Amino acid sequence: MSSADLASKSDAPASGAAAEMTYLTTHDLIWINTVVTGETNPYNYVDLEAAMAGQYRYGSSRDVPAQAAQMLRRLVQYRPFAKGNLATALIATLTFLNANGYATVVKDDEAAEILIAVEEGRLDPLTAVQRLGTPAREALQGVGLRRLITHECNLHVEALRILSERENATR
Repeated sequence: MSSADLASKSDAPASGAAAEMTYLTTHDLIWINTVVTGETNPYNYVDLEAAMAGQYRYGSSRDVPAQAAQMLRRLVQYRPFAKGNLATALIATLTFLNANGYATVVKDDEAAEILIAVEEGRLDPLTAVQRLGTPAREALQGVGLRRLITHECNLHVEALRILSERENATR
């Protein structure tokens, strides 16, 4: 089931972007990390809070791709968790996009390569976000974040495996 399919199952009206922005909390990021790694990991709260704050903008906060890119950049750069940072960054970014009117448009191998390219500095985060998602025909309004997170984890099992193997190889 794609993000667009999930959107059609909600009672939300069709639109290109969510009427109100939806943001992930530090608790959401911790939960994502626990889900993608299968365990509770230690984390640096200051770095986690700074990464989470990347979603926000001063003034009019409506530039979903730029806000997602800032959160992605900070999660990859700050690496707040003991493990699972790239997988957490992928699922957090996709969830933020889904919650704010965007659909996931990449296959797992491409999603993993995009995150690796951001980590290695070969791809800027905004271009990465533009490759990961596109404005959806129907917004996912009314779908809870935990459901979106679970959906993206289930949809991208292979990408999570690739990113986990990469992390384990570089330790």
